Amino acid sequence: MKFFKKRKVMIGVVVAALIIGVVSVNARLKSSATSGMAVNVADVVKKEIKSTLNLKAPLQGTENVEVVSRLHYEILSIDVKEGDKVEKDQVLAVLDVSRLEEEIEKLKDNVELLQIQNTEGKSSKETSAALAEQRLNEELENNQRNYETALEMYHTAKSRYDSTKVLYDSGAASKWELVDKENALNDAKRKVDTFNVVNGKVQATEAQLAEMNNAKISSNNASGVKSIEIAKKELERKKKELEDCKIKSSITGTITRVNAKVGRFADEIDDRKPMFVIENVDTLKMVANVSEYDIGKLEIGQKVKISADILNGAEVDGVVSRISPTGEQKQGSNERVIPVQIDVVGDTKGLIAGINASAKVETAIAEDALVIPLEALIDGGDNTYSVFVVKEDKTIQKINVSLGVEDVLEVQIISDEIKEGDQVILNPQTFMTDGMSVIVNE
Repeated sequence: MKFFKKRKVMIGVVVAALIIGVVSVNARLKSSATSGMAVNVADVVKKEIKSTLNLKAPLQGTENVEVVSRLHYEILSIDVKEGDKVEKDQVLAVLDVSRLEEEIEKLKDNVELLQIQNTEGKSSKETSAALAEQRLNEELENNQRNYETALEMYHTAKSRYDSTKVLYDSGAASKWELVDKENALNDAKRKVDTFNVVNGKVQATEAQLAEMNNAKISSNNASGVKSIEIAKKELERKKKELEDCKIKSSITGTITRVNAKVGRFADEIDDRKPMFVIENVDTLKMVANVSEYDIGKLEIGQKVKISADILNGAEVDGVVSRISPTGEQKQGSNERVIPVQIDVVGDTKGLIAGINASAKVETAIAEDALVIPLEALIDGGDNTYSVFVVKEDKTIQKINVSLGVEDVLEVQIISDEIKEGDQVILNPQTFMTDGMSVIVNE
């Protein structure tokens, strides 16, 4: 019985403890419902805010040329080294021209020989043409005489035929005599008709004219002239090659790479690299790729602050100098980017071409702006935004706002219902509503 009584006591203690716990939880829940949920807030401040665009790209000279040669001649000497400053048209390297000079001498001899052959041939052919014309004139004179003789014989045969016809009609001549005179007349006429005559003058036949024209064309010696022209062009091409065997700089700048080696052929540089790379490193630039979403924030002439690790925290001035008129696809991505050139306009001391640099471009600025942290902003979609403001009675109110200048962490808000010093809720929750009570975390 004692054991039983003891068990009754223990059960009573447990029940009492459970009742106390439930009452305690209910009390806390009631207290929470009465005082509101805890929130973090930030003050609305009035200050200057700047919108910046950060870009990265390697520095390079404002002018950059790669010197190459397509000539298959051995490099005889290299007259510069990396770091040397060079002037425009300065000789950088010289190629072996001994074989080329021999070729040029042979081409000169060939041109001279062709000219001699052409002169001799032309003289001979001009003589042939003159003789052909003379022969034609003599043939025409002889044919004219033969024509006149044939015409005279025709008139005689015609007269005899007419006389015999009169006698035959009167019975004084026989049929046979008339036919004989008629045949003689026809033969004389056929002889006259063999000549090409215009206004009594015998003309040359097509065959005779073709023979004379061929002789004249041959005298022009077109093939010989063309051969000389081709030989001269080849000679000029080789002379140009001879000039190009002195490899020159096309700009004033600094030699930043020398890939050429003495003894190698100029057109066979390792890995198809250029013989030399020359840059104007006295003035530097960077070409950064800007997304199509940010390109509208940039314009020619915008000021830029440029930094690099080599400057140990210092900055130099720059300016947006060029915006490409066309976009291109970013490598390894579907994103479209637009190349933008930024020139370094400040002191370039300490900067060198080839290192990575960062550019900070101020795209917008607002003074005396109402500014809040971005994490207080509620995006309602369709370019609508709002914030929750904590009122004096510790309830909240949702207020629509317009956005102004935005930087990495903060944004300018525009609203007649919000003033400097108001408190906005950070990271507002979706279930929050107007009039809800809150506890502001200190």
